[in-house]
Amino acid sequence: MRIVSAADERFAAHFAAMLHSAWTHNPTAEFHLLDCGIERKTLADLGGFATARGIRLTVIKIDITVLGDLPTSNYWSPATYARLLIPNLFSDSINRVLYLDADCIVVNDLTALWQFDLGKAAIAGVHDADGASLEREEIELDDRTYINGGVMLMNLSVWRNDKLVSAAISFATKRSPNLVDQTSINVVCSGKVELLAERWNLQLHKSLGPKQWLEPCIIHYSSEKKPWLYNDVLFAAIYLYHRNQTPFPIKPPRAALRSKYRRILNLFIGRRKYWEQYIIARRCQAFAKSYFDKIEAKQSSQAAGASKRR
Repeated sequence: MRIVSAADERFAAHFAAMLHSAWTHNPTAEFHLLDCGIERKTLADLGGFATARGIRLTVIKIDITVLGDLPTSNYWSPATYARLLIPNLFSDSINRVLYLDADCIVVNDLTALWQFDLGKAAIAGVHDADGASLEREEIELDDRTYINGGVMLMNLSVWRNDKLVSAAISFATKRSPNLVDQTSINVVCSGKVELLAERWNLQLHKSLGPKQWLEPCIIHYSSEKKPWLYNDVLFAAIYLYHRNQTPFPIKPPRAALRSKYRRILNLFIGRRKYWEQYIIARRCQAFAKSYFDKIEAKQSSQAAGASKRR
């Protein structure tokens, strides 16, 4: 299994949390970090952390000048576009990679995802209707197969044969879509997309109701719902656990995304939307408790095994 992600200095700590989570459940995976401007000390800390844990991590320095014509902002950095370069960064003998955004957390074994049959598709990902709805009307999209770019199983052979890297960068440069790289990928891969089950990319920007509840394999802290900024983000405790196993620990944030008193008031008057959010929050808390119980049991088993070998 080959897992690729990208980060600059701003997102390096979040990548470390993702790395720890993915390795926890997939200890034999190979990890590749696309370095889009990470400071030397941070890289040294990441390298030491990976070595100490036995994580197979390779850092690939990215020449971000190649992406110089693409728009940047406080939200869009060159690291956002690094995934466009992946097919050209690996030898022709490597035909498949799993790309994960740095703001993802893996909470289960990814073997089934890695072994997904891509056939002749260029990518497989989870549907993102909300993302498609944000795009400009003049950009033609297939809403039914528009996927979120935060988790992508990539068929590098198709990307190379169809020259999709240059096509995506050209589209992004000339058409400037609102979701620059994600929409560009969807456009150039149109007709070559396979849809994955929601559990492989639970996007927290989506409205999740009790009937849509599912236990995730990958949690994606998409949009403004970041667990390092707000204490009431779903599954925030899981992110903080993995983050605090890295060289970049943090304390739980004090700020809340939504007013606690407003939630209580709306629950009291019986507003359905708030009761559904409450139910989902309780289910996420139960999932997190079960998750930590499993990790504790696994660690106890490993410690007992190591004790017997002494």
